[in-house]
Amino acid sequence: MYDDTVAVLENRPLTGGHFLLSLHSPRQAKATRPGQFAMVRLLGRSDVLLRRPMSIFDVRPGIADCRLTIDDCKTAATEPSAPGSSPAKRELTGEPRDVFQSPIDNRQSAIPGNRQSAIPEAPAIIQLLYKVVGRGTRLMAELGPGDQVGLLAPLGHGFFAEEYFDRARAADEVLHVAGGIGIAALLLAARQLAAAGLRQRLFFGGRTRDDLVGVDEFAPYAHEIAVATEDGSRGHRGYVTRPLEEYLAGNRRKKFLMMACGPWAMLEATVERAKRYGHACLVSMENRMGCGLGVCLGCSIRVHGTGHGTYERVCTEGPVFWAEKVI
Repeated sequence: MYDDTVAVLENRPLTGGHFLLSLHSPRQAKATRPGQFAMVRLLGRSDVLLRRPMSIFDVRPGIADCRLTIDDCKTAATEPSAPGSSPAKRELTGEPRDVFQSPIDNRQSAIPGNRQSAIPEAPAIIQLLYKVVGRGTRLMAELGPGDQVGLLAPLGHGFFAEEYFDRARAADEVLHVAGGIGIAALLLAARQLAAAGLRQRLFFGGRTRDDLVGVDEFAPYAHEIAVATEDGSRGHRGYVTRPLEEYLAGNRRKKFLMMACGPWAMLEATVERAKRYGHACLVSMENRMGCGLGVCLGCSIRVHGTGHGTYERVCTEGPVFWAEKVI
């Protein structure tokens, strides 16, 4: 992990009070693995004491030179992407690959994906998907190109290929289950699985259609996408666990690996269905964090164990756990 002061390239407003924050941070981007997170510190604000934990949604190529100037940031954020750019075709080997070795379509972003001055496709940009819910995120929404933030990243125990890829290969399909902003934790894992040629399906739920941000980013990696909204404005009307259960019930002979991130109630319902139908499940947990380093113990959750082992920290032992371990 690195504690750096990094430049804002873009802070793009999305629907439903969501934003996509792009930060120029080459060494942190290069070190990031799927499922890890970052702690964001607003500089020059004595009234916002703690950093804000954010799942690392994506990493993208960009300018590899760390001496990026504020003027570079402002210019890059307004430059169009190269016309006719398209994802490169790559051989599918069945092996887990670095998350940066998969196709990236620079047309999807106004960040400087085509202004690569040193290493082509070198990871240099970290993207954080967040929703305005309180004072800290309201202030984050005011950030613009050329501003700077403190970034402690990458952090946490994520979706590490050496721990789950054997189960993914043995499964007929990997099922991603996301609720709201929880989708931010799953994209890099989906990209790595797709690079290995493994079949995937996404179940994504939100309160309204405006909460279904980031779903289009999964289109190159998921063979099928099922969405649900509580108000029925898009997809199934109700909770996302309903179409998930219907799919599990209709495919009892298949073997799945499930990967989930979202509100606690959604995770609980997802894990219950994984147990009922006999499928392995990984959960990316969310909890309030003070330090992100395992020191304050504020993010501890209950797990199966004895003594002090009955609690583990989301920020260090997690955020990703095997579901059977979590209470």
